[in-house]
Amino acid sequence: MDSSAKILSKRYARAYMGLDGKKHSAALEAGARAKMEGLRLVFEATRMHKKVLTHPAVSSEVKLEVMAKMLKPGEAGPASDFAGLLVRQGRFGLFEQIIKDSLALSDSFSGLIRAEVHSQYQLSEGELKRIITLLSGPEHRKIALLNVVSGRILGGFEIKVGDTLIDATVRGRLNALRAELTKG
Repeated sequence: MDSSAKILSKRYARAYMGLDGKKHSAALEAGARAKMEGLRLVFEATRMHKKVLTHPAVSSEVKLEVMAKMLKPGEAGPASDFAGLLVRQGRFGLFEQIIKDSLALSDSFSGLIRAEVHSQYQLSEGELKRIITLLSGPEHRKIALLNVVSGRILGGFEIKVGDTLIDATVRGRLNALRAELTKG
């Protein structure tokens, strides 16, 4: 995706979410979650027909008819109207990126930090709670932690928070020890 499409996607997401300049409240947070749920419903309903909805030779009227058949009336609320706007403006190809940008805006507004822990096996509830406690820190930030089971992890785990990687794997520890021994 080129930079102009990324900028456009962020603008659409900000316009759809409508959180700019607003002070956090439980009602606004619930509204943001409802908007995200609407986007999810539209995405699930239209995923199989993305080629039709983005094809330049298909008129926007036909695309809107196809979308109307996929969505039950009132099912997705403002998200279906928003998707219709994207279809009319020939921007439905940005829909998936707009969803990601909207989620990032919603998370930022709510103070939620998304993290992934990669391990060889499914971690227990106690282990996940301990990692959440460590990540939330003294500020007690809200953490949404996803446990990803990965065969490339031999022992230990990796935690990804945004662009930050915390490597607590056996391989990572051995590489650090090797670097220390070759340095000294």
